Amino acid sequence: MIPDRTAILARCRDILVLRKAEYERELRSLDQAAAAETKSSAGDKYETAREMIAQSRNLIQHNLAEAEAGLDALERMAKAPLRPKVGFGSLVETGTGWHLVGVSLGELEILGMRLRMISLASPLGAALKGKGAGDRFPFMGADMEILQVPI
Repeated sequence: MIPDRTAILARCRDILVLRKAEYERELRSLDQAAAAETKSSAGDKYETAREMIAQSRNLIQHNLAEAEAGLDALERMAKAPLRPKVGFGSLVETGTGWHLVGVSLGELEILGMRLRMISLASPLGAALKGKGAGDRFPFMGADMEILQVPI
């Protein structure tokens, strides 16, 4: 059975929209915490708290930027033409399962199936790029085969 690529992209978009909203909530919460932090006679405690808030903010902003980049990539993937050779936006079945090439979200359970979301820059994405159904290639000490690249 060939998975529905459009439904997979829609589900991935839902996941990223939820992540983005959570990161935005976390940033608002940090802003409130920073505003509530008052300078006291224990100056070191104040500075430590401010630094911890700043570090948390940087991490959340990084995660938010990744979620936004992922959403942009999903839009481009939806518009990418499907080809018999693996490229950006390809759905690929190998002996290890299904992969969607374009945005790295890791392994997800989508529509009742396990799917690995990988980027072309990942080691597996780079190994798959330009290959088609029936092609074999070495990967991490194993002999891999592309079973299908639905178009």
